[in-house]
Amino acid sequence: MSSLTLRRVIVWVVSIIAGVLATLLIFAIIGTDVAEFGIETIFVIIPLALAVLIWLDYFLSAEILPD
Repeated sequence: MSSLTLRRVIVWVVSIIAGVLATLLIFAIIGTDVAEFGIETIFVIIPLALAVLIWLDYFLSAEILPD
């Protein structure tokens, strides 16, 4: 596995985990849970994970996004 592929895998995994953890933190702050919020939880996780992905892509030079 090349270095670039490894960086890309790390960026994807960390961004998804960070998106889920940030969503759970937000839910804890506002006093709700996944069961109450429902399927709309995905609409919170995805933007947060993409924001983390953009920054990790920049700092780790994973070259996922075009220049």
